[in-house]
Amino acid sequence: MNAHVRMYRDSVIWVSVTAILGIEGLRAFVTKDSVIILNKQDKVYTKRSLAYLQEVTALPLDLHSLQDLIVGNPVFLDSAIQSYNRTTGIISLYNKGEFFKNLFTISEEGKLPLSSKLDDLDEQRSRTCFLKYDEYENKKGPNFPSRREINVSEKSNLSIKLNFRQYEFNETLSFPFSIPKSYKEN
Repeated sequence: MNAHVRMYRDSVIWVSVTAILGIEGLRAFVTKDSVIILNKQDKVYTKRSLAYLQEVTALPLDLHSLQDLIVGNPVFLDSAIQSYNRTTGIISLYNKGEFFKNLFTISEEGKLPLSSKLDDLDEQRSRTCFLKYDEYENKKGPNFPSRREINVSEKSNLSIKLNFRQYEFNETLSFPFSIPKSYKEN
């Protein structure tokens, strides 16, 4: 499965997901206040508020945190760092935010994110997430982790591996999105 993602900072995320033979199966359009998903296989669409993302993922996601996750920026880490540790080549930062305890590691050289371990503050949930950032590249822009791993554990486990084959920054983009009249609302 392949996904094409386009973003305009603090404004929109556009996603097109293709399967075998390059056939588009899903298209999504996320803004600060809404989510629209086209299921092209079943010819239905879902139009919800941004809270829908939080319902589906059980995470306090908003447009900003979702964009940070895609770009490779730290998520759920605020400036209230409670402790830090420096070892050979690695700086570890500990933060207790509104939703998670976050142990975030960066490389001392280059200050690039290496990993983030999130533990839910609600101990009843015993939810944890581990993000790993790897294989940094610099193609006419910022250093970018072209490989990512996201592992979430709660009652079940979810493992996502992202391999970015192509990416560009600061380019002019279009966000083609329309709901065909023949589609039914889900």
